[in-house]
Amino acid sequence: MNKVHAISDNLNYLMRLLISIALLSSAVAWAAKTERMKTELGNDEATFLLTGTCQNGEPYRLFSYQKRTGGLSQSYYDYEGPAGKGSVRSDTYPKVMAVRVCRKLAEIINANYWE
Repeated sequence: MNKVHAISDNLNYLMRLLISIALLSSAVAWAAKTERMKTELGNDEATFLLTGTCQNGEPYRLFSYQKRTGGLSQSYYDYEGPAGKGSVRSDTYPKVMAVRVCRKLAEIINANYWE
């Protein structure tokens, strides 16, 4: 009877160990995937999203990103606010661009407009 009890205890221990290993590897894989997603979605120097409220109370949204055009990396903005909605190529700083988007009659033009 003791042999049967010992075998049963060993099997229970082995099953718990296997389940623990499976759960641990699943948790590690989930954590690695979550960390990668955070890295992909985080703000960095190349892309970011700026949202807020203008002084007149209207909301604005400004998405800055880099795009390769003609072999060169250039700055672009997708914007939406009192000045309208659109996309523009510009080297302007984001805070300056946010002020422009908040002005209803602002002229938002592409960089090198005169070329």
